[in-house]
Amino acid sequence: MAHFPIIEYDKLTDPKAKAVYDEIKAELGFGIVPNLFKSMATNTAFLEANWKQFKGTILQGDLPRTLKEMVGVAISQANNSQYALKVHLHGLSALGMSEEVLRTLLANFEACPLPIREKAVIRFGLLAATKPHEMTAEKFDELRALGLDDSEIFEIIATANLFTGVNQYTDAIALEIDAL
Repeated sequence: MAHFPIIEYDKLTDPKAKAVYDEIKAELGFGIVPNLFKSMATNTAFLEANWKQFKGTILQGDLPRTLKEMVGVAISQANNSQYALKVHLHGLSALGMSEEVLRTLLANFEACPLPIREKAVIRFGLLAATKPHEMTAEKFDELRALGLDDSEIFEIIATANLFTGVNQYTDAIALEIDAL
């Protein structure tokens, strides 16, 4: 059981929190507000800030959302963070990712049928999240050689930062996985 309540829309008293829920429901693309955000509703400013970070990192930018979600899955798996791992695997499935890709993404990343560029992005994001001191100029140059520009590389690092925080938060509060 989560250490903080999961606050449903009908229990919200702050109109600003309701507006954030409405935006999440409309923009996330799944027609729900995930438990991640429902657990933050006891503090509207925290909820709003985290939604803005999520939206700005995952839903906007030049890199495809699915690729950023795969970076999140890799980071969550490395951190053994079950909430983010399961929720984002479900999200990738809902966004049209094949079950074969999802299975091999988890079981044997090197055998995953993804283009070299996408695998490099996932590896780089995982490195940024788990071993940031190993982020050498050569690692950046490898991505540039695959056609990524600095804005896209920044998005990978921002995605790693987001999922590192999501993993820490959801694990620290023992967040329950959404009924998907």
